[in-house]
Amino acid sequence: MSTVLLLTSFDTREKEVMLLKGFIQEQGCDVITLDISTGTCREGVADFSCRHATAELAIDFEVPSTTSNTYLTMDYVILAGLSIARKLYNEGKIDGLAGIGGTSNVTIVSHIMKEFPFGIPKLILTSSAAIPAYAAKFFADTDISVFHSCVEINTLNVFVRDILDRFAGMVAGTLKASKKKLGKGPPAIAISEFKFSETCTARVRELLEEKGYQAVPFSATGPGERIMERMVEKGYLRGVIDVVPAGLSEAILGGNRASGLDRLDKELASGFPVILTPCGFDMLSCGPYDRKDADPLWKQKRLAQRKLFIPDRFRVQARTSRKEVELVARVFAEKLNKSKSRVFVFIPLLGFSSLSKAGGPLFDPQTDRAFVRIFANSIKGDKVEIIALNNTIDDPEFADAMVEKFLQLFQGI
Repeated sequence: MSTVLLLTSFDTREKEVMLLKGFIQEQGCDVITLDISTGTCREGVADFSCRHATAELAIDFEVPSTTSNTYLTMDYVILAGLSIARKLYNEGKIDGLAGIGGTSNVTIVSHIMKEFPFGIPKLILTSSAAIPAYAAKFFADTDISVFHSCVEINTLNVFVRDILDRFAGMVAGTLKASKKKLGKGPPAIAISEFKFSETCTARVRELLEEKGYQAVPFSATGPGERIMERMVEKGYLRGVIDVVPAGLSEAILGGNRASGLDRLDKELASGFPVILTPCGFDMLSCGPYDRKDADPLWKQKRLAQRKLFIPDRFRVQARTSRKEVELVARVFAEKLNKSKSRVFVFIPLLGFSSLSKAGGPLFDPQTDRAFVRIFANSIKGDKVEIIALNNTIDDPEFADAMVEKFLQLFQGI
């Protein structure tokens, strides 16, 4: 029988979590409960009380529960809960994790879940799923599934009962469907991609698969890149063809697809082969178009006066300026100079993306050349090799060259 570890604060949601436990058991799964309360400890209710959990860290529960430092309290509870959860998982007593609650509860639960391997069921039920700033932090870096409860889960009414019943079905179904562990199979190679690299990345995937590799694409929209790098760090992926590292430039310039200023750090520390291009550095994602008259980003950068690509009212790509690409080139080079991996940067001189090749809406070869010049002058040492080709990103010869180099590197590991 599959077993789930169910986490929530019993001091505020005892009735709700016990009802959920019953619903999950009705679905044919077993439940172990863990109390992650930070205020009052209710003994004899959960299988593992919050006092039991903190004792795993040789800490009395009174320490985190009475301090005014909420950061410290949350850290204690996360570490204590993680200790219990890991022990249960390592002993083969649980097959997945589930949690319910508001923002505080779910923050704790998600931090615990993120430490478990890809493929282990991780499910959260919360009304905070509707808050983008919070929701992205809950599940953006791993394979957590979030169910939006709409209503608060802090009393029993017809809506809460319905939501808990459906969530129980989701938990049980996921547990039963995930009995098969991830197989090893051929080496898995990460590829970052987006709409404006799709001709290139489609060919890269095809060539890798022809050679017996598993191509694993990730959307270069910010969170997708962070997931890719986390999976590299965890050892799920054996190499990276990072066609669109633009989560870095978006973070530097304030774009919608920002993945953080630590973008590239994990893959460059992996020791695995890394292939890069400057695709995406030629644009700034700044939609929706309605922002143009009032948004500080649009005003400060005078985006409305630039070359724009506007496929619809929600998405806008603005051409990056010469100063911006020079800044990105310096930061990009600084990161690569610290790499522990051997890095090859392929530069399509005739167009970094499908938008900036001749005839494209963001065509600006002088600005592209400024990036290349500053980047080349900023590279130090012999860890990084620049391969500049007289191609656009869409030319099959460009994709062929990247894959050929990658295979040489991979076979030499």
